[in-house]
Amino acid sequence: MNIGILSGSARKGNNTVRVAHAIKMALNAGEIVDFQEYDLPNFSEGWVDPKAETPFQKHLIKTVNDCDLLFVLTPEYNWFPSAEIINTIHQLAGANYKHIFDNKVVATVGVSTGRGGRMPAVQLGYVFNKIFNVFDLNSITSPRTFEAQEVTKCIDKDGNLLENEMFNQGFKDFLDYSLKVAKRWHVNS
Repeated sequence: MNIGILSGSARKGNNTVRVAHAIKMALNAGEIVDFQEYDLPNFSEGWVDPKAETPFQKHLIKTVNDCDLLFVLTPEYNWFPSAEIINTIHQLAGANYKHIFDNKVVATVGVSTGRGGRMPAVQLGYVFNKIFNVFDLNSITSPRTFEAQEVTKCIDKDGNLLENEMFNQGFKDFLDYSLKVAKRWHVNS
């Protein structure tokens, strides 16, 4: 099973990438797209040009296109997903790239150094469900989200889980559930 992991924070030294590395290490699989290299144009600047994709854009598009299970991670900024994740969806969920979202299971993760994370993960689920519906894509959003709370106390900068039994069990359960949904979704693929 091909796994894509969007680490949706463009801030240098962000905590979202810790969670991305932890997912990749736990599953011993996955292609991470680190948004610290993010360069998609903002809405007022036009669209991603399929004939002139940057290295970051090519990596992002290929990762989403090639995966069966897509983990979308976002920090929580004022109870919303990051602007970069929102803009990515805006840029790619249209005529030129909608096909990359077909045949996917999307699992969402909200990341917080405090007690947040739920709202952006849930909001992303709504947005992806709408995309799948509008474009009649054969995809599904996993009903289980993950709130990576107090992430600096639970995952080190390299993605290693720290000694936090409750977090670690919840993290493992989320990954197991996401894999199970993806395997069932792709059983006849």
